[in-house]
Amino acid sequence: MDGGQILAEQIRRRREAASRCEPLDCGHRDPLDCTTAGCGQAPVSDETPAPEPAAVDPNAIAELWANAKAAWTTRAFPKYGAREWTALSPDDPRRLAAALEAAEMWRKFGDEEALLQWFREASRARPSIADRRTRAELDAAAKPKPPHQLRATRGWPPIAVPGRPGKYLTYRAQKAA
Repeated sequence: MDGGQILAEQIRRRREAASRCEPLDCGHRDPLDCTTAGCGQAPVSDETPAPEPAAVDPNAIAELWANAKAAWTTRAFPKYGAREWTALSPDDPRRLAAALEAAEMWRKFGDEEALLQWFREASRARPSIADRRTRAELDAAAKPKPPHQLRATRGWPPIAVPGRPGKYLTYRAQKAA
């Protein structure tokens, strides 16, 4: 669908929805019909309308892009978001070059602060091998521990005993002597 077909479809759906609404005092069902016929009142606003944006010359955009490309190539621009960058006028090609550089860095490396944190962590001094555990400490830590004694508790269902099919632990109340 092209833009005209989409717009025509939207208008058709709006008309169908308006036909299901209660009519206004003037008899129209769609407020847009009411304002075009002149029977409705246009909304009153005390605000002055925003000025129309000035038409942009396509040659000016091409020139801005070419100058920004030249500034980016020579690296003659401040860092994006820095005070020097905010002091530049909006149509300064160096401003666009800095924004393009920041976008490219984000695409390649992601968040700059996270990248710097990763570099700090990667370059952090590690403890020497001499400060680590000895072989005897590692051997003691690797020795098998005694098996855990299973005990059934009140309120729980019977527990199947591993390695002994058909055998279950059940809770039996201990009687005090």
